[in-house]
Amino acid sequence: MVKKSRFPGLIRRRRAGWTALYWSAANVSTKAAKYPEPLIPLPPDATEAELLDLCATYNARLATWLDAGDRPRVFYDGTIGSLCDLFEAHSESPIHEVKGNTAESYIDSLKVIRATVARRAVRALVPVDVKGWYRRWRMPAKPGSKPRIKRAHDAVAAVRMVLRFGASLGYKDCGELAEGLKAIRFERAPPRESEMTFEQAKAFVETALARGDKRGLYMAIGTAAQFETMLRQKDVIGEWGADEAGREIWDGRFTWENIPGGILRLKTSKRSKKGEFDLTTYELLWPLMQMVPQAERVGAIVKGEHDLPIRERSYRTWFRAIARDAGIPDEVWNMDSRAGAVTEALESGADETDVSRAATHSGVVITRRYDRQMRTAVANVAEARKRGRGEN
Repeated sequence: MVKKSRFPGLIRRRRAGWTALYWSAANVSTKAAKYPEPLIPLPPDATEAELLDLCATYNARLATWLDAGDRPRVFYDGTIGSLCDLFEAHSESPIHEVKGNTAESYIDSLKVIRATVARRAVRALVPVDVKGWYRRWRMPAKPGSKPRIKRAHDAVAAVRMVLRFGASLGYKDCGELAEGLKAIRFERAPPRESEMTFEQAKAFVETALARGDKRGLYMAIGTAAQFETMLRQKDVIGEWGADEAGREIWDGRFTWENIPGGILRLKTSKRSKKGEFDLTTYELLWPLMQMVPQAERVGAIVKGEHDLPIRERSYRTWFRAIARDAGIPDEVWNMDSRAGAVTEALESGADETDVSRAATHSGVVITRRYDRQMRTAVANVAEARKRGRGEN
């Protein structure tokens, strides 16, 4: 039952010389015992109109939560760990507004934070502390291995994100630290220079097929499709996510129903660029697709467990296992097939504009970034210039 009041949810607590204002879920509903934010601080100098607006906003959030049913209680106790929990559980969190793969990357970074600094009190932190965390997070996983710069940078980005979210909920300690971190810059991982060659793509396909099972065939199709079409991984395997009701759904265009006559038409996931691909012309890919039994040519072309569309984590894990068996270095990732395809096309004499269109880039400048052999060309020019100087 909701208690009637001019300011539903508002409570006042007298302090020495001033009055603290809060919105209380328990003051609104007797069913709010497990609500993630039982008590939210309000601005002490807020006007009546502002208080009415804030209470209405928080009441609407509570109503949405109550409609969704009972959930475990998550609340902010002042620690960075509880803030991560709240960020992940709160109905208004940005984590619920991004694609599934992006949300998973956020969760991975939250795990790093929880595993190392969960009990640190936000009010006692200063930006220099986060710089120390960064150095700790970038340390190699084992002696002799490379620093984990991307891991550290992503974790710091997650710290910034959860602090901003905490600030949006009215927690001043979060806002103060988030503001202080604006002036701090952290090293990013350099652009990748690895690429997959045709020989490596072919070796991967042969190794995958040698397994003699569906998993091998689907991994061969997925990798060949990325290399031949120059599409991103997400465009080939699709993406799992949740609908508004929280039900798990798959979204993807690389399906048997979407290739009439072997022609794939789609808008790419990143820039919604239109692409049309005659799959029958790809000598590495098309024969693999013909190996799929006719009765199984339904839905996603690249499948995983239980003949459902493959999940991104499974795809990455299976790719690495097969790639190692095929003798492909760990430095070559699945995503590098796209860069390798662009470089192969340019080195084969294909027109730069044509390659840009085939790769559904927004322009040739993007294509040049993917041509990772450009550094070789630059080195060759420099060497030629040095030789010319010696001849004069």
